[in-house]
Amino acid sequence: MIYCPYSDKEIAKEETSSEHILPLSLGGINSFEIPVSKIENSSVGSKLDGLLAEDYLIKRARNRYDIRGHSNKKPFVEFKRARCAITQSPLNVKFDALEGVKVWSHREQKILADENTLELSLQVDIDLDLMFVAKVALSAGYFAYGEKFRDHVQHHEFRTIMNNRPNEVNQKLTPLNARVDSRFSKTEEEPLKIFRLLCEAVEPSSIVGLIPGPSNFGVFVGVLGNYIGTINVPANSEHFPNEGRYELGHIICPQNGNLVRVSFKRALEKLCI
Repeated sequence: MIYCPYSDKEIAKEETSSEHILPLSLGGINSFEIPVSKIENSSVGSKLDGLLAEDYLIKRARNRYDIRGHSNKKPFVEFKRARCAITQSPLNVKFDALEGVKVWSHREQKILADENTLELSLQVDIDLDLMFVAKVALSAGYFAYGEKFRDHVQHHEFRTIMNNRPNEVNQKLTPLNARVDSRFSKTEEEPLKIFRLLCEAVEPSSIVGLIPGPSNFGVFVGVLGNYIGTINVPANSEHFPNEGRYELGHIICPQNGNLVRVSFKRALEKLCI
């Protein structure tokens, strides 16, 4: 039997599939994965991984660094419902770091050569950040700490955040003890400022930080140089390793096809050099 941190159940091996903790489209690599429930894998893949990969800010970074997913298609930033500000005719606008801007006119059925005044509509799902961080916390926490994570961390709080939007948690569920911070927050707390700096420092790579505290377990996630968020939940980390590459916490960073794993202490030292 295999433990799935997404469902919190022991399941048969044939009911599992390999889950990329950070999908390829978000800077992950094949060695950073664990077996999880096929059903849960499919769900988080479409509801969280896929949506974040299409997020405007993340898509810009994917395009800039040509970060591709399983399809191996080059990612473009595209606005399919743009309009000409003058005529209000529908346009398709595609941005590429190398090729620049291309504007396709649905009315004229051609790429427009002249410059146009455009009206672009942009939506960012602000709830998605912490749901994705919670998903990574579950899989990366178990990947790095195994049964200690399962036995001593209140991981049901990560699971609740992963599966529910904040208003649903507040209105329908028992209040959580988790403390959260997202990329759109403007916190001045020193640890969170350090987490943001570490995410920026590894650009264009992605990063996962696992930080056990005396009575909590914190996880921060950065994607392609963009800080996504931090979640802290209650935990008893007395028996967690705190030496070698686990000293003060554990940092996992896919870089150039390799999975770099160092202690949080070492990451801080590199940041200060």
